[in-house]
Amino acid sequence: MPGNDRLTRSLPHLQNLIKRDPDAYREDFKLQYLHFESQFMELTAKPDIWNKSLAENISFVSQVAHCYPEESKGLSQMFMDVLRLYSTVLNNDIRLVIVRALILMRNRGLIDCISLCELFFLRLLQCQDRLLRVTIQTHIINDIKKQNEKHKNHKLNSTLQNFMYTIIKESNAIAVKMALDIMIDLYRKNIWNDTKTANIIASTCFSKITKVQVAALNFFLCNNQNKDKEKDSDSDDDEKLTKKEILLGHRVGKKSAKRKKKAERALRTLEKQKKKKKVEIFDYSALHLLYDPQDFAERLFRQLETSNERFEVKLLHQDLLSRLIGLHQLLLLNFYPYLQRYIQPHQRQVTKILLFVAQASHELVPPDILQSICKTIANHFITERNSGEVMAVGLNTIREICSRCYLAMDEDLLHDLAKYKSYRDKSVSASARSLIQLFREKNPQLLERKDRGKPTEFQRDLVPLDYGQSNPKSYLEGAEILQQHIDHQDQQSDNEQQDQLSEQDWIDVSHSDNDDDDVDDNEEEDDDDNNEENNNQQQDHKQENIDKMEKEMTEEERRERAISISTQRILTQHDFEQLKIIEMKKRIQDRRKNRLEQSISDTGKRKTISIDTDSDSDNENNKNSQENLGLISLKDIERVHKKRAHDKESRLETVIAGREGRPKFGKWKKEKGQAGTTNKEKLKTKNFQMLKPKLRKKQKRSFRDKQIALRDALLKDKRLR
Repeated sequence: MPGNDRLTRSLPHLQNLIKRDPDAYREDFKLQYLHFESQFMELTAKPDIWNKSLAENISFVSQVAHCYPEESKGLSQMFMDVLRLYSTVLNNDIRLVIVRALILMRNRGLIDCISLCELFFLRLLQCQDRLLRVTIQTHIINDIKKQNEKHKNHKLNSTLQNFMYTIIKESNAIAVKMALDIMIDLYRKNIWNDTKTANIIASTCFSKITKVQVAALNFFLCNNQNKDKEKDSDSDDDEKLTKKEILLGHRVGKKSAKRKKKAERALRTLEKQKKKKKVEIFDYSALHLLYDPQDFAERLFRQLETSNERFEVKLLHQDLLSRLIGLHQLLLLNFYPYLQRYIQPHQRQVTKILLFVAQASHELVPPDILQSICKTIANHFITERNSGEVMAVGLNTIREICSRCYLAMDEDLLHDLAKYKSYRDKSVSASARSLIQLFREKNPQLLERKDRGKPTEFQRDLVPLDYGQSNPKSYLEGAEILQQHIDHQDQQSDNEQQDQLSEQDWIDVSHSDNDDDDVDDNEEEDDDDNNEENNNQQQDHKQENIDKMEKEMTEEERRERAISISTQRILTQHDFEQLKIIEMKKRIQDRRKNRLEQSISDTGKRKTISIDTDSDSDNENNKNSQENLGLISLKDIERVHKKRAHDKESRLETVIAGREGRPKFGKWKKEKGQAGTTNKEKLKTKNFQMLKPKLRKKQKRSFRDKQIALRDALLKDKRLR
């Protein structure tokens, strides 16, 4: 035993020696292993008692077990048997030490992944130990991630997914929640991002356990990603505070080279931490991977109708249902009357409910249902007894519904809503004008004649469709004039090449006189101005040719030319940008020939329309023309047009601009020719409590004192004159 005590006391040293030379210390390991077995047998008699020596021996043998595979052949099985038999009665610290030993042996390939997962889920998750559950969950995620680093291990993934599915069907709430969290984490890390994982998670939306149900709904709604962003922003703020503390500590203390290097090292570490970013998934790909979205939505709606959960959980159900209906264009007609009951201005979270109504709208929904919802919104929100914000929210909701299904609007209702364009509240008038602009592009005939605006080229080919109709086209609109742009670009490139060749023939001569340099600079500036004028003239000439070609071509010629261009050549990204610019121009240009020709003849040239295809503002303007692409944001419903608050830079600019032409601030000095203020004027600005004793004294004066004061005042006035 003295030798055993000596080895026990020096276990870290022996562990280091064994890892360096396993063969030289084989006998020492056998001796220590026998001591470990004798202590481990005592654990079965008293499993609930903490034994520090046993914990050190467990860590030691698990660290060096890979060096002696023959001697430690049954070590893992020994650990697993103890956990199976005494999982709930074991001491918490001893149990955690054994679990960490098994994880270490699994990382070194001494234990199978499936058997270890079965042990963890079936036995250990019944224990009331949060640290143990966190350790197990972290290990399983990291282990599966490690197995799929180089390539996808489909066999292991399929086996583990089937095992997770069996765990989810059980009634153990802790095991089900952990299995769901593991699958969600692996999906977001792009390890298990297949249809099988998405549908297993979808099955948990119907779980009887509320926590599991909410976690699955939040996964499909991507709500947890926003929380992760908030946590990342909070951590960035903490890093900024830490940076300030580092700089402050270096500034306050004694200056030395050692402390300076330490501060620089800490700052470099913070910069490295900021550069590390997690993989972010912003799409809703899981909703596209469902096997049967219609059946899933119907089951989810039945669960919503019979649910007794909190209102927040019901909102999650409504949100997911609306996204499914809008994304897959499902028909769930009972969902709209269900939401219609909640459309009241005093309803809690009413803006979210309005958002759900807009998300669930699409072209295949019968117009009668959506017309009823639009009338309900107009009756409850768009009335003068409500505030401007409430009216703007109602108008924005109707606009978003009509942008997805313009048949939801009745002609009489549209005429009433269009009259709010001149309402006294700016937010209401702006929302009404956006609704009018939407129907100018969707169906101008529903608007009154004064609200239709000028007829544009875009409205020439606009044919409003009835319910169930479609107008598919075999060519790209606007491609008929795409060849004209390409020919002009080729000609322009040829001209540029000729200009470059002609410039190479000239020889630059340097002058020593400054006057000559000034003359050359002026000549170069004149040449640049002439080149700009020539380019502008070429662009105007090009635009006039395109306009003439558009007028001369008939509808059949346009169609044939567009089909030939779309089928004969492969369009590039630049071509699609040109088509987008052409479409935007059609929305602006007046289609009446006489007005167009008059504007060209009066000005001599036509103004070019510059469109930035990459700007965010164009994306917002074109959002109404996109059908069922993406989801609606809550900002679109709650958008209230008010004067935005200035940021610090713009506020400083206004302050500095206001100081221009004004004397410098500071103590006022009397200038020549200016008189100061009198005592009577100063009394007007004084506090009444300061004047109260003086006024009280005046009230107590006798008639004789008043006569003397009046006499003195008159004499003083006479002397001054």
